Amino acid sequence: MHVRIAPIRAFLQKTDMSSTYLIRPALAEDAPRIAVLGAQVWIHTYATAGISEVIAQYVLASFTPERFRTLAQDPGAVMLVAEREGNLAGYIVVRFASQHADIQTEIETLYVQACFAGQGIGSGLLTRAKEIALTKTGSRSIWLMVNSQNENAITFYRSLGMKQDGLMYFELGGVKHENKVMIAVD
Repeated sequence: MHVRIAPIRAFLQKTDMSSTYLIRPALAEDAPRIAVLGAQVWIHTYATAGISEVIAQYVLASFTPERFRTLAQDPGAVMLVAEREGNLAGYIVVRFASQHADIQTEIETLYVQACFAGQGIGSGLLTRAKEIALTKTGSRSIWLMVNSQNENAITFYRSLGMKQDGLMYFELGGVKHENKVMIAVD
């Protein structure tokens, strides 16, 4: 099967609040802002008991501008950003050839800053990711992992028609954290 790959372009989208935001491919120069937003969202979501040494080391090692510069150039992934009035509001990392249940496209990360939650940015990023998946793989189906304690995210994914399809574990500091595997088959 040969799939024509369409160029990834920027587009404007209206949020539920009648405000406009821009979704576009991430550029290397976006890396510092993506790193800060990623760290902020991760800490807000997962460091609910405070900042331990393990959490501090993980965040400092994982959310670096260099990592996101490299990711922006990775041929096996697509990273998109959502901006409102020139400010970063969220981002998504889409990974191809990351198989789960015959689904080739993984949503590796979808982070939206808390103050933008519920404004259509996450669903806009996911919609664009599915469009890109279709051009790259011939299917809009996606899969992702979400921390089992992250009820807001689980509710969001379920509202978009995603279903749970198993469990995986993320290990941090010798502690396993349960993640739900969610799929959307289109």
